[in-house]
Amino acid sequence: MAATTISSFLTTTTTTTTTTTRKGLLFPLSSSLVTGSRRIDRFSLKSTPTDNTSQLVSSSSPSPSSSLDSSASDVVRKFYDGINSRNLSTVVDLIAHDCVYEDLVFSQPFVGRKAILEFFEKFIYTISQDLQFAIDDISGEDTSAVGVTWHLEWRGKPFPFSKGCSFYRLKVEDGRRKIIYGRDIVEPAAKPGDFALVAIRSVTWLLEQFPQLAERF
Repeated sequence: MAATTISSFLTTTTTTTTTTTRKGLLFPLSSSLVTGSRRIDRFSLKSTPTDNTSQLVSSSSPSPSSSLDSSASDVVRKFYDGINSRNLSTVVDLIAHDCVYEDLVFSQPFVGRKAILEFFEKFIYTISQDLQFAIDDISGEDTSAVGVTWHLEWRGKPFPFSKGCSFYRLKVEDGRRKIIYGRDIVEPAAKPGDFALVAIRSVTWLLEQFPQLAERF
């Protein structure tokens, strides 16, 4: 789930009691968010999970557990539920300690559960709660890998340039299925069309002429 769509097309006013930039963490745990006329109190990562569920993304089981009784796709659905409900306490146990998350609009992946949670904390409390993820399709046959296509909706209406595709790999940790790897690809705002093919051909020609350039990638 990528933040580029949000930062490019939605301006959100935030108010916090204090602000810190420690490792990218934008808001302190005691702050609250003001979006339009709505005030959203932030959840502590150690708070008790709530029964709030998204109207857009629903899992087959109401339990926040990611035990082996839950399928891989159930775990991923619960992950989206937690993001939509703005309650990261329900997401913590779905992510493995050594998980790697790649959002391809960022130059480097987020490594480790702590870094990933800090990224999503910054992401969900910077945008309006009216903006929600809606799953278009999700694979359910594999027990350790899940593919998802999704888009964002603003109060039930499609948000522009927000279609995305994600891949998740899971492993069993402490008797539960947890996400060990994730990758997000988001629809670009600028659509180059045939120019993309021209660019690829040009880069390919350069590599054929100067193979050593490939070592810089």
